[in-house]
Amino acid sequence: MTVIMRFLTPLILLLPGMASAQLAQNLFLDTKAMSLGNAVTADPVGIMDIHFNPAGLTKLDGRQIQIEAMNIVLSAEAKFSLPDDYDRNEGNLVEIADDPILDENGEAESHASAAAYLPGVGILPMHMPVLTLPTGGVSIQPPGSKFTFANAVYAPMAAGFAKEDDDPGRYQAKQVALQRFTYLSPSFGYKVNEEFSVGASFLFSHQAVAVEQDLRAPNILIGVLEELQDAFGCFDEDGNQTGNDPLAPIITLCGGNVGPYDDVGTLKIQTEETLSPSFNLGFLWEPSDWFAMGVGYQSEAEAHLKGTYDLKYTDDFSEFFQRFNQSIIGAIGGAIFSLPSGVAREKGHVSTKLTYPQHLQIGTKFRFLDRYQLNVDAGWTDFDKWDSLYFEFDRQVGFLGAAKTLAPELVTSTTLRQPMGYRSVWSYSFGFQYDLNSRIQLRAGYEPRETSIPEDARSIQAPLGFMRMYSVGMGYQWDMDTVVDLSLSFMQSKETILADPQDAEATGDYPNSSNSLNRNCLTCTVTNPYPGLDVETKLTIGAAGISFRTKF
Repeated sequence: MTVIMRFLTPLILLLPGMASAQLAQNLFLDTKAMSLGNAVTADPVGIMDIHFNPAGLTKLDGRQIQIEAMNIVLSAEAKFSLPDDYDRNEGNLVEIADDPILDENGEAESHASAAAYLPGVGILPMHMPVLTLPTGGVSIQPPGSKFTFANAVYAPMAAGFAKEDDDPGRYQAKQVALQRFTYLSPSFGYKVNEEFSVGASFLFSHQAVAVEQDLRAPNILIGVLEELQDAFGCFDEDGNQTGNDPLAPIITLCGGNVGPYDDVGTLKIQTEETLSPSFNLGFLWEPSDWFAMGVGYQSEAEAHLKGTYDLKYTDDFSEFFQRFNQSIIGAIGGAIFSLPSGVAREKGHVSTKLTYPQHLQIGTKFRFLDRYQLNVDAGWTDFDKWDSLYFEFDRQVGFLGAAKTLAPELVTSTTLRQPMGYRSVWSYSFGFQYDLNSRIQLRAGYEPRETSIPEDARSIQAPLGFMRMYSVGMGYQWDMDTVVDLSLSFMQSKETILADPQDAEATGDYPNSSNSLNRNCLTCTVTNPYPGLDVETKLTIGAAGISFRTKF
């Protein structure tokens, strides 16, 4: 029964994947913003002030159009290894050193590339070395009016990863995508007086969450089952059935060849909502030439995601339960604990609610010595809203049936509530600008980005620990009506997630490991696809942006 909880892995692993929202927040939206470390709440950037601070739209006179392209190179890596002090002679029922992902040196490496979600298609791996994210918008300020109106198409949240079919990291999402695409954003800025402006944006977005993942169950119960199958001689050296099943018909254990490191199946989930509204508010206060202050607020949005799930079991797994349920104990146990029936495939519809968290950004701008400018921003995101996630299925699901016996407060035959425990975080960003002359501005930025993921929920699906972003760029006044912005940025996050001690107890407190990755607790009802292995993750992102804005 414990192992059934492990079949929930892909659902639960949507959760760390959703922490990619922290990765994508305020990133890759605007070239000038990136070059200033996204510290632009008090320093208007152009039409993308729709996102950062709509009050800044008042700086756009006449009719303007802006086109941007952010070219991104992404690398997500993970390294698995046996702990330095691992002792094979301790004789565990599940021998960690026998994990087939490991090479002869007890190591393995996982590599992921970028991926995106296309409505009607699903997750699309981006095998190209460079991923280009375009954005664009227009603004209109009627002659003599205090209003400026604008609209843009952009992605305030976009993150996704894809791995090869045989990648060692495929048991924590072979493919995953979290995406929020704003296709309509009517906005306005209003200039109250020479010192103070306000603004608002009304956003209509498409929200999607999708995952594909291979499943396995490195669990003591499966380890015991494998030992019994070997003792009974269920299969020959080639894995073919021998016909032996000495305890039949009382209990049959030789229907399919199963083990703790054998694949259970593959689960695909795709959910989306086509209309998810939200709004942004902001004000900009400029009491003098040398100081400005801005505040931007992005509302939360509750998306009611609906879609499909498709769980395809391996032949060995489904055949094992088909035979097991035909035995006396299997029939009785299956009826009591709702064990899997042995079907080869389960599919249907699933729905969930996802709250796009509210965000508050406060920024200041200081001008000094005529040519120099310093921007400082502080931002808060309400990830406390991600305390739990609730899934509802359109029918009774086999892989939930036994789990409800173990965790009735979390699981029924048609629903799953998974605790998350994410935390709200403050992050700070800094930007510096030097006016080389009347046409050229040189820029640099630094943004240390905090993570919202608790330490005991770290994973390789969302390798998002504390991350530093460094950036440079420039602005060029091409002519009276045209501005070109350029940016280069680099960011990296590294995490070392050590396994528990080899003799760890299930109830022990071992802060180095993660319940979502490598907890050395082979009887826990948690998602531990890599128990007992040390894991190192590294996420590296480079981006080069160009923006062109002109009057028309």
